[in-house]
Amino acid sequence: MGEVYLELTIANIEDRRRQKELAFLVDTGTTRAWIPRQIARELGIKKVGAVALELADGSIKKFPYGMCVFVFDGETIAGNVILGPPDIEPLVGTHVLQDFRLMIDMEHHTISRRRALKAK
Repeated sequence: MGEVYLELTIANIEDRRRQKELAFLVDTGTTRAWIPRQIARELGIKKVGAVALELADGSIKKFPYGMCVFVFDGETIAGNVILGPPDIEPLVGTHVLQDFRLMIDMEHHTISRRRALKAK
């Protein structure tokens, strides 16, 4: 099928000058966004908690997460990001995709945008 990437800016929620544009691998099988811990340190994104997540192999592991801001196509959302291991590729999951109203067509490797979120 191939891979789909989404260019997002991620920023420190308390100091938006600390930001970085990253190519996030779109993973519709995950709910959260992930970045390597060293990028979180570079941006000053601090751990605010930990969450237990079920991984693709069925195992459950706790991961730290921090609060951040994502920017896409002139729109900004606040969210959280998993502070992953050093070798993890930045991933974007369904929470961010839904907040930006993005639809992913894996067959054609395209990303499109809905006009509005459903209120119900």
